[in-house]
Amino acid sequence: MFHSIIIEESLAKPRVLRNYKILKTKTWAEAGWHLHIVEIAELKKAIKEIQGAIVADKPFYFHIYNEGKTLIIVFKNKVFRLDPKDKKTWQRARAFGASKLNIRPEQLDFYPTKISQETRWYNR
Repeated sequence: MFHSIIIEESLAKPRVLRNYKILKTKTWAEAGWHLHIVEIAELKKAIKEIQGAIVADKPFYFHIYNEGKTLIIVFKNKVFRLDPKDKKTWQRARAFGASKLNIRPEQLDFYPTKISQETRWYNR
């Protein structure tokens, strides 16, 4: 089983979220975003489906993780498979997000990287 954090406002077709079990929702008032922790059973299907729903003209991504073995970063037109335990492997994805999409570095932290970190992420 995998989890992902998806910003509802990053989706041109937010109805895609109906295909996933939403575990928790966090509102980021200053950005006007609704961040959903969703459960993902079929990895390839979810990547294709959610990636296809991301708005084309804004700098968004989502990431998929489990309990420290998998970390996948999904941009509208690119997917990175990273080692969640080795932050050196994250550099290509961070560079892509920063240079190609102008995403601020602090938004490219890919946190949480484990399901067990979700409560801490949710409460911060």
